[in-house]
Amino acid sequence: MHAGQFDHVAVPVALAAVALVDAAFAGFRAATGRNARIEKRRYNLRAAVRGLAIGAASLAVVAAVLGIGLLGTHDAGHAYDALVQAGHRMLMVLMPFAAAVVVSLAGYWLLPMRESTFVILVGLGPFTLARPLVVLAAAALALHDSHRWLVWAGTLLASGGVLLVEPWVHRRWYHEPL
Repeated sequence: MHAGQFDHVAVPVALAAVALVDAAFAGFRAATGRNARIEKRRYNLRAAVRGLAIGAASLAVVAAVLGIGLLGTHDAGHAYDALVQAGHRMLMVLMPFAAAVVVSLAGYWLLPMRESTFVILVGLGPFTLARPLVVLAAAALALHDSHRWLVWAGTLLASGGVLLVEPWVHRRWYHEPL
């Protein structure tokens, strides 16, 4: 199965977008509960930007490894197709989860206070707990039936990078309350 020309661009862009949005939220989560001030808009924005920066650095490492790997292989076209197919399989797990999170966030922001609190209890809280399992499931599906080291390296680096953004930001900037 060969990936289409559209997939050659859309799959990496979608994966990068999901990873960067997740990194911004990871930065936000790392700072949550560390500041007792009432007005925390700038504090939360700074935390999200820090998460985004760490996520972008992680993506740069993955892109560098994959780029070097593609330059060093004799069948770069087939290797890139394998990477796109693995990315497509990851998106099959990640996109429904991301859609559910977006719907929950919309409910949180748009509903009255009581209902938005309910959305946190049944949606956003459990989704945060399930996030590492979703990332691991996406990685497992991406690696399914793949024998290329580049797919393994890219999948494991990307998954590890996504999972490490929040602890990294937390330990770097928010390990003690203000």
